[in-house]
Amino acid sequence: MSSTSTNKQPLFIDRPLFDAVRVTTQTVGSAGSNTLEVQGGQVPSILVDVDAALSDDTNNGVVIDSITITRSDFYRPADYTLSASTSGTVVSIASGQIINVTTTGSFTGAGVVESGIGYYTYTGSTTLTGVNTTLRYSGGTSSGFAYKGVSYGQRPAVTFVFYQTRGTTVPIPASFDYHILFSKTVTDGVGTIDCSDVMPQLSAPVISAGNTSGLGNSAPLRNKGIYLERGDRLYVGVFPDGPNIGGYTPGAYVYAQGGFF
Repeated sequence: MSSTSTNKQPLFIDRPLFDAVRVTTQTVGSAGSNTLEVQGGQVPSILVDVDAALSDDTNNGVVIDSITITRSDFYRPADYTLSASTSGTVVSIASGQIINVTTTGSFTGAGVVESGIGYYTYTGSTTLTGVNTTLRYSGGTSSGFAYKGVSYGQRPAVTFVFYQTRGTTVPIPASFDYHILFSKTVTDGVGTIDCSDVMPQLSAPVISAGNTSGLGNSAPLRNKGIYLERGDRLYVGVFPDGPNIGGYTPGAYVYAQGGFF
């Protein structure tokens, strides 16, 4: 065992592993056929390559105990919401803050919402103070607003599918060289999600001081993760359903952490 090994359950690792890939239009599976199987012409992204070309014999394999998905896009949430229940409230708006206008029926005096309901970013250089229903939400004034639309900040759910291959650098879907490991959905509006709940259980039990809720008296608590042998690869792609038929255009980063052994 290498002198640099660290005591990482459920086995010693020689050195840490951290790999990442950005996924956008790499679609996998078919929503029309309700299948996660890789279709002809589809090419998911390589997340972890454990020497699939068998050109390096310094490692026997890896254990991956953490996979995280983080969307590339970010939207500042609304600082104020103008609704029927908040109309008439005095607000103080700084440059760059966002107003979500959900009603136009309560405006009085000079107040106007020229583009209708939706999200507005304040573009003035000085702080704007006043009753929210008397302000002019318009881009035509020196202290105006930029209209962002009704759907600003909406990030639909997107599903990522993970595959394993062994002994090939050119996997062929028709030959079933791709093996489905699991899929994970980043739910609507969520920016980052962990995949540990859907990863398979590792064979070695975790050191535990006592019984754990939900397990029998003799049932061991186990880590979840993925063992990959030398020659294996871990791939990831986007399931083409709903608005993601052509992939997830804003993109998402997928991170894998673990260790070589």
